[in-house]
Formats: sequence, C-alpha cells, structure tokens
Amino acid sequence: MVRGCAWCLHAISRLTAGSISHYHTNQPSGLTESCGGMEASKGRSWNYGWVVVGAFLTIDAMIMGITFSLGLMLPLMIKDLDMTLGQASWLGAANWEVSALLSIPVAFRLSRYSPKALITISCLGEAPLLLAQGLAPNYWVLLVCRIAYMAIGLARFAARPTLIQQWFPKEKVPLVNGVLTVGMGLAGGTVVFFMGDIMGALDGWRNTFYLFSTITAVLMVAWMILGRENPASGIKELPQEPGALRAILGNRTLWLLGIGVTGDMLCFGAMETLWPTYATEKGFISLEQASFCEGLSYYGFTAGSIIGGLIAMKIGRRKPLLWVSGLLLPMVTMGVLFSHSFPVLASLWFLWGLAELYYPVIMTIPYELPGIKPQGVVLATAFVVTVFTAGSGLGPLLAGHAAEAIGLRNALLVTCLFPLLLFVAGLLIVETGPRAGHRYSE
Repeated sequence: MVRGCAWCLHAISRLTAGSISHYHTNQPSGLTESCGGMEASKGRSWNYGWVVVGAFLTIDAMIMGITFSLGLMLPLMIKDLDMTLGQASWLGAANWEVSALLSIPVAFRLSRYSPKALITISCLGEAPLLLAQGLAPNYWVLLVCRIAYMAIGLARFAARPTLIQQWFPKEKVPLVNGVLTVGMGLAGGTVVFFMGDIMGALDGWRNTFYLFSTITAVLMVAWMILGRENPASGIKELPQEPGALRAILGNRTLWLLGIGVTGDMLCFGAMETLWPTYATEKGFISLEQASFCEGLSYYGFTAGSIIGGLIAMKIGRRKPLLWVSGLLLPMVTMGVLFSHSFPVLASLWFLWGLAELYYPVIMTIPYELPGIKPQGVVLATAFVVTVFTAGSGLGPLLAGHAAEAIGLRNALLVTCLFPLLLFVAGLLIVETGPRAGHRYSE
C-alpha cells in the first residue's frame, strides 16, 4: 500500500511538472535566480521542509474538515436555533462566498508577509471564533462568527506558496503539492466521515465546536514550535508585478474555465449543505450515515485526483477530462437524490468524488497560460479558487430559497444540471496541454 501511494503521488507530481517546466523555460533567467538558495536542499539527506509541510497540512486539514462538516451540523442547528431553510442556506453560502470574494485580494496583498506569522495569526483568530460559534445564542451571531472565521483563515492560503518555495527546489514543488492534495483529501475526508459520530459522542454540535477550538489552539502552539522559515532561500515575498491582476482578469480561458467550474461547484455546494437535511427529514438515513456518505466523497475525490492526473499526463491534454466530468456528474448527483438505500447512497457519493477527475487539470492550466509571469501564476490559481468557492456558495443560496417555493428535492434536482457547464467549457477553451496542436495568445 505504501508503494502504491508513493507511485500515485509521483504520478500527480509528473502532471504539473511538465507545466512548471514549460512555465520556467519561458521566463527570463533573472526570475529564477531568487530560487538559488533552495538548491542547497538538493544535497541534503533530509529536508526540514517536510516537517513544515506536515505541520501546515495538519492545521489545514483540521480547519477544512470542520468547515466542510457544516452541512452535517445544519439539521441540529436548525432545530436548536429555529432557523429557516433560507437562513441555513446563507450560513452554508458563507462557507464559500467569503473565500470567493477575498481569495484574490488576500493572495495579492499578504504574499509579501512572513508565512509563519500569517499561519500563527490565522490560528490565533480561528480558535476563539470556533468557540464563539459554539456559544452562539442565535442565528445572527452564528452567521457573523462564521464569516469572520472564514475570512481570517484565508491568511493560510497566502502563506502556502512562499513556504513551499522557501524549502523546496522548483523540481520538488509538484511533489509537495501532490502530497498536500492527497493528504488534504484523506485527512479532511476522515473528519467529515466521523463528524456524525463525533457529534453523537459529544451530545451535539456546540460541544463539537468547543473541541475543535481547543484542537486549533494546541495546533497553533505546535506550529509556533515546528513551523520555520528558510532564510537561506532568499525568498521572503513574491515580487509585485505591474498589470498582473489586470492581465489575469482579462484572460478568456480563465473565465470560460471559471463558468464551468462554477456550475459543478454550485451543485456540490447545494447538495453538501442541504442534502443531509433532506435525507434525514425524509428518514432515508441517519445523520451518522449521512456523515459517512459525505466523507466517502472526499476519499473518492482523492482517488479521482490521482486518476485524473494520470490520464492527463498520459494523453497530454486537458480538455477531455472536463468533458468526462461534465457528463458524468449530472447522472451521479441525480442518482443520489433518487436513491434511498444507504449502501447505494454511500457508493454514489464515493463515485461523485471520483468523477471530479478534472481537479488536477484546473490547478495545472494556470502554469500553461502563454506569457504567464510568477505572480500571475499565484493570481491565476487564486482566480480558480475564487470561482471554485463562489459556485459552492451560490448552490445553497439558490437551492435554499427555491426550496421554499418548489420543495427541497426539486430545488436540489435543478442544481444537478449545472455541472453540464463544465462540459460546455471544455468544448470552448483552447487546449493548453503539451500535446496541443497549437499555442495561442490572449
């Protein structure tokens, strides 16, 4: 199993390695000189950067696990705080829309600051905000604390690229990102998988927030001890490049890709947030079983990312994975809505994650855009994350309010059609992979 995991990580790293190689070969030599300090790590038998990455992954997985578990908590929150479906949908939207609105400006402004300090401050703010959510006496206090919690957590994302570049030479970056992707899927999925059992053991959602607040405080102390920067690398911040943001926002390929990704994530956000409420109210499954189902989707997503990376690497193209995911996802998601058997639902949720084959592709395309510059890669990636999260936030909003008019199942059924936009986007964008018949300019 260990050898198999190592092989899978190597496959993911090879997918983006070609993109990064293409990116670096098109840059002036001066842009890569700042990475010279990292070359020292080549000769080391062991790189402390892996400890730093492991500590970062532990914090990120725990925070994202509690974030993605909101839909499982909503049935209990609705009863406890007497919330409407519309209010619940706004709470679910806050999970995503904060990131959608702030990812690009945060990446642009905070990339110049100390990554260790950013992660420390993020944990320092998140621990009391988790506690405040557990103590919330009403819906409005819970919503405000949730928004603040999501906003301060974005500081971690601004720190990640700088930390990786400080500790690893450029040829190792794809491997590190592969480890973080697989590790996040497995660790975050495990938190979601067992969230129903955790709430059952702790007698409710409030005590669960208290537990995760305590864990965050402990992890902050661990990060202060283990987290380090590498001054020998010479990298303290990414250069601010005039016009980089304007160029990214005017890129046609990114906007088309964004429309397709938004369609898929609109469906995912709606189902992840509101499906547990629908399924438990109808009595198909228990809250613990809903937790297992959603957790399995993250395991499927991890496997799908590995398979998608292998396929994209093999064929040397990006568009076909968008086509396949765009056609498979509507069928799988509709199957979830029309199934009432726990074994069938568990299988479908796993297949749902597996069908998200295209994720490695959308994280690779920013490296392949013609004429892309160093900060442009950061901003293009932030753009992808923005539309990814924006769609997830729109889903619960649309479905929650539509449910008041047409019923929750019908509202969720409408969202199941939106992943078809991914297929349409795959038809319209220009191929950027290494086997594309031509290059393009924008």
